[in-house]
Amino acid sequence: MGVFGSIFAGIGSIFLIVGIIITLNTRSFLAKSVTTQGTVIDLIRRTSGSSRSSVYYPVVQFTSSSGDRIIFEANSGSSPPAFKKDQQVEVLYNPQQPNSAVINSWAELWLLPVICTAMGSLFVLIGGIALINSFR
Repeated sequence: MGVFGSIFAGIGSIFLIVGIIITLNTRSFLAKSVTTQGTVIDLIRRTSGSSRSSVYYPVVQFTSSSGDRIIFEANSGSSPPAFKKDQQVEVLYNPQQPNSAVINSWAELWLLPVICTAMGSLFVLIGGIALINSFR
């Protein structure tokens, strides 16, 4: 039981640290970013190799504060598509790095850090309980 607990707690610690780092990076990005309007110009359809389900990733275009036209693909996709072609979306980007743009949505900003932190916390808890029980 001790080995199981150690492995679970170790893996959980890694996920927890990664989640915290991603959260801190997101907070730093938000502190430096500015908001503008963008337009969804395309939806890229990706099909999973092992299944027939498709996920749609929006491609967004916006004009930065320096006047440059920026086009980027969102980091997260959905099925069915969360956005429509020609839809206006709020975009966040760092003016010093306009290619760092993201759609201003909870999923785009917070889904990954929440999943990593929650999964890491759960694994640490399970591993910790197993470790404590192994010493009884």
